[in-house]
Amino acid sequence: MFANAARVFCFAIGLGLPCAQAQQAVSSIMQSRLFDTPAAPVVANSAPTEPGETISADDDSFGTQLVLKNQERPRPFTLFGDVSGFYTTNVDLTPDHTRGDAFVVGNIGGAYRPTISRQLFGDVSFAATIFRYDRASELDFERLSAGAGLSWLVPHGRGIVAFGRYDFVELLNKHSDELLQDHTFTIGAQRTFSFGRPQSVTLGISGIGGISSPQSQQREQGALSCGYHLQISRSLSADLLYRYAAQFYTEGGRTDHNQIGSLIIGWTGNRWTRIDATLSIGRNDSNRSEFTYDVLNLGGALRAIIRF
Repeated sequence: MFANAARVFCFAIGLGLPCAQAQQAVSSIMQSRLFDTPAAPVVANSAPTEPGETISADDDSFGTQLVLKNQERPRPFTLFGDVSGFYTTNVDLTPDHTRGDAFVVGNIGGAYRPTISRQLFGDVSFAATIFRYDRASELDFERLSAGAGLSWLVPHGRGIVAFGRYDFVELLNKHSDELLQDHTFTIGAQRTFSFGRPQSVTLGISGIGGISSPQSQQREQGALSCGYHLQISRSLSADLLYRYAAQFYTEGGRTDHNQIGSLIIGWTGNRWTRIDATLSIGRNDSNRSEFTYDVLNLGGALRAIIRF
């Protein structure tokens, strides 16, 4: 089956590369999408959310849920950097002949999140990310991303936030050859229910369409998410997230059903630093068996955030 998957990958990716290299390119694209954490809605009187502290607008997120917090004064500008280390049980995201590996992710970027009116909020962000693997070094790649969006606190909507955004992603392999260009457009809504000061539940729904090069990686998606946040102490928090996404690929009649469950324990040392420990379990069911996989990821991150 692995050999059949490789042949399908080579045909689908259309990069003009040898078979093994084409398979590696698709594996890197899938890993990037699994790890991706686009910005969540920005809401009135809440602290700007950081990478690793959001419910993703995309379908393949390691992120935690959006948590509303009181804030003394708006700080619309954010600079961030983080280093994460993970062990994955299925580095190639294949149905069989799986192999485990460790990888490191370094990320740096910034955001501007202005308050446009009492109910309308903006978000412009950019980031540069590198992925480096231990044994599977052929999968090493870099990612450049940028996006912009609007969030609207619906009047009389009992806390419902509607949002829309555009995101651009470019993936390059370790030789600086382009693997993917993604242009995605997202619309959705979410609502957070608070149960006293230490607990909240966030429900979300989103639809995503886009344009991808190569076209074999282009897809439309519909997703549902549910997140639970517990503030254990002033510095320690826990988040549970479940997300289901139906993905419809433009070519080949491929349809995937993707599920992600994650647990994140976070410790905030001060207003500039945070340490996260993450356990994430993913399953992808596809009508094309070569794209069905299970994966478990375990790791942690050190994050630095400056708001001004």
